[in-house]
Amino acid sequence: MYFAPASAMSDIMDTGSWLFAAAVVLLVSVLFFGAVNAKLNAVYRIPAFSEYFVPSETADDELDDTSYKNAAAAYGEAMKNRPMIPVVGDRFFQFFSFDPSRFYQPVLLLSIFYVPATILLMCVFGGVGSFGLIFRRDYATLAVCTLSAWAAAHVPFAIAGVLLYQTAAAPLVYLSLWAGSGLLFGIFMIFALRTVFGAGYGTAILVVSVAWLSLSLGVYVSRFASPWAFSPFILFYAVIYFGGFLGGEVRGFGNAFRQKQNFKRFLNNATVNPRDADAHVQLGIIYLQRRQESKAIEHLNKAFEIDKTEIDANFELGKIARQKGDLQKALDHFSVVVEQDDKYSLSEIWREIGVTYLNANMLDEAKETLEKYVDRRSADVQGLYYFGKVLKAKGETERAREMFEQAIASAKASPDFRRRSTKQWSRLSERELKS
Repeated sequence: MYFAPASAMSDIMDTGSWLFAAAVVLLVSVLFFGAVNAKLNAVYRIPAFSEYFVPSETADDELDDTSYKNAAAAYGEAMKNRPMIPVVGDRFFQFFSFDPSRFYQPVLLLSIFYVPATILLMCVFGGVGSFGLIFRRDYATLAVCTLSAWAAAHVPFAIAGVLLYQTAAAPLVYLSLWAGSGLLFGIFMIFALRTVFGAGYGTAILVVSVAWLSLSLGVYVSRFASPWAFSPFILFYAVIYFGGFLGGEVRGFGNAFRQKQNFKRFLNNATVNPRDADAHVQLGIIYLQRRQESKAIEHLNKAFEIDKTEIDANFELGKIARQKGDLQKALDHFSVVVEQDDKYSLSEIWREIGVTYLNANMLDEAKETLEKYVDRRSADVQGLYYFGKVLKAKGETERAREMFEQAIASAKASPDFRRRSTKQWSRLSERELKS
C-alpha cells in the first residue's frame, strides 16, 4: 500500500474481505484513539461548565450563588488560558472530534456515510452511471478498499503515537500525526477511486476533497445518537453484504464483489493453459480498466505470443502503441484486426487507425479513414472531433467547424452514463472553435 498503492488496491479488489478490513480498522482505531486522540482531547477539548459547578442539594441559596460565581470565574479563566487549535480554533470541533472513547466510529462512519457519499460524488463528477446501479455494483468493493486505506493510513501514526505517549512531546506533534493520517488516507483513496472506477486523477482528487464532509456529518449525527442507533444500519449492511435478501427484493451487495473476485480467480486459473489467449486478454482489459498499464501490457503480450491473430489483443496493443508514439507498431496491430473484422468494436477500429494516421501527419489517409468512421458512427463525439482536426489541418475550415459543432451537440445529447466519456472531446471541440 505504501510503495505501490494502485497495485495494492487491485489486490484488495481480488482477494480482500470486508470482515478482515473492518477488524483491522477497529484494532488500529483503538491504538490511534488511545494514543493520538487521547492526547489531543486532553489538551484541546472544550471544558463543560458542569465540571466547575455542581448545584448543592441544600436550600442555602446564598451559598449556591457564591459557588456559582466562583465556578463561573474559574470556568472563564480556564476557557481563556486553554490551548486552541492553530488557525481554525474551536471551529475545528464543528467538523471533527478527538473523543478517545469513540474508537468504534471509523468503521461505522466509513461504511454508512463515507462510502455512499463517495459513490454519489463519483456519479455526479465522474459520470460513472446512476447512483442506484453503481451503489449496488460497487459498494462492497469500494468499502473494502476504503477500510483498508484507512487502516494503512493510520497504522504508522498510531504506532508513532504509542511510542510518544510517555514522552513530553508537544501537542502540535500529536496534531501533526492526526492531520498526517488524514492526508495519507486521502492519497490512498485517490488510488482506490482510480482502481475501482477507472477515474482520472482530477476527478479522484475532487471527489476525495469533498467526500470528507460526509465524515463530519457522521460525527455530527453521532453526537446526538447513541452508538446503538446505528445497529439497524449494521444489520441491513450485514444482510445485503452476506448475500441474503430482504423482503424478496434486496439481494446481497456482497454478491457483486464476490462475483468479481471469482471471475478474476477463474481467469488466473485459465492462464495456466499455455494455449488460452482469451484469459490473458480478459485480464489485460481488467487491468486497463483499473489503470494498471504495466500488468495489462504483460497479459496482452502473452495473449499475442499465444495467438498473433487474437483480435482483442491486437486492438488493445495497437491503442497502447499509439499512445506511446510507436505508430507503425500500432498500424501493424490494427491491420490484423481489420483483416478479420472491419466493423470491430462498432467500427471503432477505423477511428483508431485514423487517429494513428493523424499522429503520423498522414492527413490524406487520416481523412479517408475517419470519414469512413464518421459515416458509420455519426454521433460519436471523439470521432467527430478527430475528423474535424484532420479537416482543419488540411485547410477545410468550414467543414471542420461543422464537425466540431456536431461533436458538441452530440455530447450534449448523450445520456448521463456517457457524459464522462464525451465531456473531454466536447471541451476540446469548443477549444478548436475558439482558436
